[in-house]
Amino acid sequence: MNPIKKLSRIFLDEVRGEFHLTFEAEDGQTFQVRATEKQVTGLIEELEELLGDDQEDDLTERKELGDE
Repeated sequence: MNPIKKLSRIFLDEVRGEFHLTFEAEDGQTFQVRATEKQVTGLIEELEELLGDDQEDDLTERKELGDE
């Protein structure tokens, strides 16, 4: 298995009804994948869930601190 690289940039193009995602690492190496609309939607939902959890925790924490 290849070592995990640090992400530098992501490019996204729509080509003939599918999406082409290009991931570029800090060392310039690129990795490309094709995805369906359903896969991209699932990825967006997963990212929103991950990011949303952190934001909700921060808001809950602030509320709890303010209630004291």
